[in-house]
Amino acid sequence: MKDGFKKQYKVPIDPNHPAFDPEWIEYVFTLNMQCAVPTCGCGVVCVGTGDVSQEYLDDGSGEWGWFENFEAKYFQPPLQIFELPKDTPKGVKEALKVSFSTYFSSPSTSLSTLRAALEVLLGEMEVASVDAKGNFLPLAKRISSLPESYRKIIEPANAIRWLGNDGTHSGYQVRKSDVVDGYRIFEHILEELYPEKKASIEALVARINEAKGVEK
Repeated sequence: MKDGFKKQYKVPIDPNHPAFDPEWIEYVFTLNMQCAVPTCGCGVVCVGTGDVSQEYLDDGSGEWGWFENFEAKYFQPPLQIFELPKDTPKGVKEALKVSFSTYFSSPSTSLSTLRAALEVLLGEMEVASVDAKGNFLPLAKRISSLPESYRKIIEPANAIRWLGNDGTHSGYQVRKSDVVDGYRIFEHILEELYPEKKASIEALVARINEAKGVEK
């Protein structure tokens, strides 16, 4: 992994300049990796940013030192944040991949595209997207029209809808933890529809539905 890591200044800097300040440093980096799953072994490229910060040295010297910090922004191919049931429709997998691709760089976009993945899932379930007059149905109506056999996923689906709305329209700061909540719920929906294992997340669903999205 060490040989696959390459960094460079985002903007050219001369560290030998008399007025140089380490706080000016901004990095961009690439990291070439390989999937550790024996049946995969695919190459993965990570791109991100970095800077330096001054921190207290925990060595008893009482001194301060400069440390490099790096943050991943993109992975190609995108990391699969949670495991999908093997029977998950291809269209849903592709829609989720779009959401996964922005998790590290834009959590709000990930929530918005997670909502779009729910729309795709409802389409795979043959839930109508237009009314008798050909007008597009809001997501809330599509969810409420789910047949009796799918009633158990209505509350989780509404939680995804609320989170997706906040990702698209809200002025609130969306956190990665909010996206993880959405992923946990979507995973639960898929497990209910294409069961392989069970997960108990009723409390999480209730909290998000009560707040109508992320915590304000």
